Amino acid sequence: MNWIDSHCHLDFEVFNEPLILNTNLRESGCAHVLVPAISEQYFSRVQKFQIDANQHHKDLVYIALGLHPYFLKEHKAPHLERLDCLLSEHRPMAVGEIGLDFALPPETHESQIALFEAQVLLAKKHQLTIVVHARSSHDRVCSILKRHKFINGGIIHAFSGSFQQAQNYLRLGFVLGLGGALTYDRARAMHKMVQQLPSSAYVLETDSPDMAPAFARGQVNTPMNIPKIAQSIANLRGEALDKVYQDSTDNFMRVMLSSNDPV
Repeated sequence: MNWIDSHCHLDFEVFNEPLILNTNLRESGCAHVLVPAISEQYFSRVQKFQIDANQHHKDLVYIALGLHPYFLKEHKAPHLERLDCLLSEHRPMAVGEIGLDFALPPETHESQIALFEAQVLLAKKHQLTIVVHARSSHDRVCSILKRHKFINGGIIHAFSGSFQQAQNYLRLGFVLGLGGALTYDRARAMHKMVQQLPSSAYVLETDSPDMAPAFARGQVNTPMNIPKIAQSIANLRGEALDKVYQDSTDNFMRVMLSSNDPV
């Protein structure tokens, strides 16, 4: 059965043979990947990657465009203006990767919040979903989404919060990205959370080339690791692998495609 990697950075230079990787993905059952940008300087690179990949494998690559909180120092006001134009002219699948990273120094938090809110409002203006990076900030992210009455939904990338926080996101129309972190034996709280989730709650992801799963520790992470990640979820939930593929694919399509017209 086919599967989707809902978050991978295949435009990064570590993937120096993208056409070979894309062919291998198709042959391994990959239906789609979503590739988010992290800063304005890479918007064009992400767009070119999508065009090149989809010439050979139709609709393999979807993209998101956004300004990542981790690279706050790089982002300037004109970058938001360019993002606004690209969302209108080229309409990616989502605005992302955006969010709040409160593991960064406290003095950056207010600027992060301002940047996140500006991009949430752009997504609302263009009626797009969002791909959210939230580290040590789930409650604040939810508060901002509620205050701005954001109803377009999206994906909470690399979710490892509590079951209560998961429920808060689900009520707002989001799904949760599950990836390599759950393959580690020490991630017991995450295992319990995954077991409790409804089948409509999650999508599969790798965050390639980073966040390698336990079985690929020390290696460059790729979407080819999705089947083993999915098997870990199936084992935790006591379900068949095909059900995990079907549920995660249905969830991606429902949240990311139902209200979007991706390039």
